[in-house]
Amino acid sequence: MKKYPLLFSPVKVGPYTLKNRIEASPVNISNLTQDGYLTPENIAIFEGKARGGAAIVNMGECRIDLKTGISHKLCIPLDDPEVLPYLHAASDAIKKYNAFSAVELIHPGTRSNPEYYDGPIWGPSSGPGHLGKDYEALDHETIRYIVECFGNAAEMAKLGGVDMVMVHAGHGWLLHQFLSPLNNRRTDEYGGCLENRARITLEVIENIRQKCGPDFPIEIRMSGTEIVPGGLTIEDQVEFAKLLDGKVDLIHVTSGTFHVPSTNQHMIPNGFLPEGCNVYLAEAVKKAMKHTPVVTVGALGNPELMEDILARGKADMVALGRPLLADPDLPNKLKAGREDEVYPCLRCMACISESFVPYVKYPSRIRRCPANPTAYKEVPASRVTAAREPKRVLVIGGGPAGMEAAAVLAERGHQVTLCEQEAQLGGALRHARYVPFKKKVDQLMGVMIRRLERSGAEIRLNTRATPELAQALGPDVIVAALGSRPKQPDVSGTLIPALEALRDPERLGQRVVIVGGGLVGCELALQLAQTGRQVTVVDRKPEVCRDAAFLYREGLLMEMEKAGVTVRSGTACLSVERGGIRVQTPDGGTELFPADTAIAATGSEALDGEAEQFRELAYDFWKIGDCFQVRKIFNARREGYNAGAHI
Repeated sequence: MKKYPLLFSPVKVGPYTLKNRIEASPVNISNLTQDGYLTPENIAIFEGKARGGAAIVNMGECRIDLKTGISHKLCIPLDDPEVLPYLHAASDAIKKYNAFSAVELIHPGTRSNPEYYDGPIWGPSSGPGHLGKDYEALDHETIRYIVECFGNAAEMAKLGGVDMVMVHAGHGWLLHQFLSPLNNRRTDEYGGCLENRARITLEVIENIRQKCGPDFPIEIRMSGTEIVPGGLTIEDQVEFAKLLDGKVDLIHVTSGTFHVPSTNQHMIPNGFLPEGCNVYLAEAVKKAMKHTPVVTVGALGNPELMEDILARGKADMVALGRPLLADPDLPNKLKAGREDEVYPCLRCMACISESFVPYVKYPSRIRRCPANPTAYKEVPASRVTAAREPKRVLVIGGGPAGMEAAAVLAERGHQVTLCEQEAQLGGALRHARYVPFKKKVDQLMGVMIRRLERSGAEIRLNTRATPELAQALGPDVIVAALGSRPKQPDVSGTLIPALEALRDPERLGQRVVIVGGGLVGCELALQLAQTGRQVTVVDRKPEVCRDAAFLYREGLLMEMEKAGVTVRSGTACLSVERGGIRVQTPDGGTELFPADTAIAATGSEALDGEAEQFRELAYDFWKIGDCFQVRKIFNARREGYNAGAHI
């Protein structure tokens, strides 16, 4: 008997019978060619999601017309016939695993970016552009042209072997702009009442039907609410969904709009929001539907939650975006009863932040995921093979870098010994258990430990690696993953290290000043403020938390403000004195901040010297993780994976 019988039960979508209720949600596509064509790396990502068990794999955003607007270059060009062989290759890769391929059709409207597009910026109504160029109201001729472009794009997708299309009418794209009273001030048949504002969307659906036939499934993506005063509410969107019922084959309910940055945190739910925070929107739509199944999305991945959503009739399917980046094999693992092997999405926003054009000043367009060290390198990862010449390998340090290296090495057939001086594995990840909004990091650590234990590596806890021990073991290769130590600011007086403060909060007073406004300092500030303490963050830099992913930083600062955290940037700590902390203010003066407790969150320094003493004790030597350079979980695990894959 299946543990999640509803999640892995079939469902009808148009003429198709899907093998389960899991859709791989569309996400921005990285690493396209200059012309927007798919690369082998892109196709490997889609194939990985299909191989991992998703029933529908959506390849992501597709451009419908270069002549009337684009927002960025991370779009498959469905207005270019040269894209067809790439679509076929991707769709074939998906279909190998009994999954259905899909693409997402978008038109940016007022979100057309002058950096990539020099034509008129079109919208339902004219107005001041938020990207530096005012937009113009669409005339009827251009509306008809864009409707045709949607149909042509769907037809191109079908000709490319794609099984279905998603029409994006949410998140502030053009069709959503027509729906929203915040954007649409027209007085003709495309403005005013809801039926008029929905008219262009219904015309798009009809045009696709005419060009692709009744048996080509259409999914529509809609924001259940804009979360903005005066914007679309769930009541509005339920009425909109009623207009779609029976006309489309799947309704995908999300939330938010790009036009108001704060709603990004609900559109792509951050780690401070509860799991399934958008489900209520899908539930409201589902109750009103007579014919069309409904998909819910946002902060899912917990199998018990997904099963409960289906059992309570809140939705017919679930869509997973970031969870399938963290672990593409999630569906298959759940189906096989291997929940403890699923790498969780941390909701750290690292994956999406690097491609969040135009909000990120220098977007790399590279997907990074601390839970998945092979993200963005799926092709070489798929080529990792058993070791041709098994070696004796000593791994020093049981943090994320050391655990990843040891597990991959052992799985490839090397004889691995891992030495960790503490009584348990995990390194700095162990501190996540003390922070309620970091529980997914603690979960990730558990998955890594269990994998390492299954790998066959010898694990020696409470064992400090020394040159003498290394010589006695006689390894062919040494992998140093010793980590880092906290930095102490150069000020007089005593400051408690941030990690010690996390472990022992009872020793902290009511008034707390944290010296250092990086990610660690800001997260600690929020954690302490949520326990009722009066918290001030002091940092000499002009802005705090610049080392966090863009979207996570945005959410964290919002939560800190709600919790009452005081932030004093451009302010240097001079000394810890009786009764408080003396600082130098931006104007060059000094001020005493009253405090019962002073905490140092001024970063860490690599244990480079400690690592270097092992360099000459083996034929090959690798230095990875924080002892190489202090960075984030992703970097540590990626370097651990690289060492494991290439030794």
